[in-house]
This record gives sequence, C-alpha cells and structure tokens, in this order.
Amino acid sequence: MVKVLRRVLESVAVHAEESLPCECCGILLAQGNDLSAVNCALPAENTDRERPQQRYSLGHQAHIRAVEREASSDDRIVGYYHSHPDGGTQPSRCDTTQAVVGVIYLIIGIGGRSIEWASWRLVGNHFVREPLEVVE
Repeated sequence: MVKVLRRVLESVAVHAEESLPCECCGILLAQGNDLSAVNCALPAENTDRERPQQRYSLGHQAHIRAVEREASSDDRIVGYYHSHPDGGTQPSRCDTTQAVVGVIYLIIGIGGRSIEWASWRLVGNHFVREPLEVVE
C-alpha cells in the first residue's frame, strides 16, 4: 500500500496541468522510516527534447536537489511521478525500460476533464499496481 498526502497529489495535478501538452515528472519523498508514506513531491523539468508529449526524462538538477534534501533532512527518495497527457495510468513500454526495481511510480492520467492516479512498482521486468491511499 502506498499512502500519499492529498496536498502532494494536488501539487502533482497542478504540475501536470501546467505542463500540458507535455508530460511532467518529478521525485517523490517520504519522511522517516515509513517509506510507503509519500509526503512531498519535487517537480522536475522534463528534459526529453524529442517527444516530450509521450515521454519524460528527469533532469539531473532534480536528482541533485532531492539528494541535497536527503542529506539535510529526514526525507528519503522513494519514487518518481509523471503524467500521461492523453489519459490513462497504465505504464508504457518506455516507462518500463526506464524504471528501477522496487521504487514507487505514481502516474497521473489527465486526459479530458478527469484525473486518474495509479501507483506502480517494477517487479522483475513488469509493473505491478499497488493500492493507493490518499491521506490528509
């Protein structure tokens, strides 16, 4: 089970909408020992210059900021997020090839007027959906 603060989901939704028609991306952090409780999202620049509407590449500066935050606080990098501007939360083949085993991948589908969320983890060479609980 992945727990995500409502304010974190709201900030990711704003980032996704502001990034349209391109995918947005960022880093997910948890505090303390509960690495399944996401309490912060650090927005990143999508540095994919070839197909940013269908793919994302997390910029190095985002990783540097996240590691600096880990060094100066109790926060830990637990995963990543990105959007699918055409909707849907199913990981793409490209998502699978970029993924790291064991971390959280939060995908926001923002097609049309609805917003969908899903949490995934790479197990072996395929994604497994994890239950997502929104907490206050």
